[in-house]
Amino acid sequence: MKVVRLVLIMVVVLSAAMSVNAQKKNEKTVIFNANLHCESCKAKVEKNIPYEKGVKDLKVDMKTQTITVTFREDKNTTENLQKAIEKLNIEVKGIEESNTSAKTQAGEKCEKSCCEKERKTK
Repeated sequence: MKVVRLVLIMVVVLSAAMSVNAQKKNEKTVIFNANLHCESCKAKVEKNIPYEKGVKDLKVDMKTQTITVTFREDKNTTENLQKAIEKLNIEVKGIEESNTSAKTQAGEKCEKSCCEKERKTK
């Protein structure tokens, strides 16, 4: 009886693992090279992009000037995500699926128009 119970538990665990793996096949990770001027730009992306359809994971890196988005391909497209980022007044300079080595000027005060609007509202 213990052997039968053990075999059933193993079957359940294996089938659960296979279904998780099958779900990840629909996911795609894209790296947008963006012109992130300051922490305010980063905050805008982190606040808005996770609510786009199909977005599963988001990482914004000021040091490398990248926005990494993992999303479900059946729910959204790379082009739609790029448009969503650009609606936030953040310029997308390129799209990749690997690491980049862009430099940032972290710590400098941003004078760009996207940040100027926020300073006026504060």
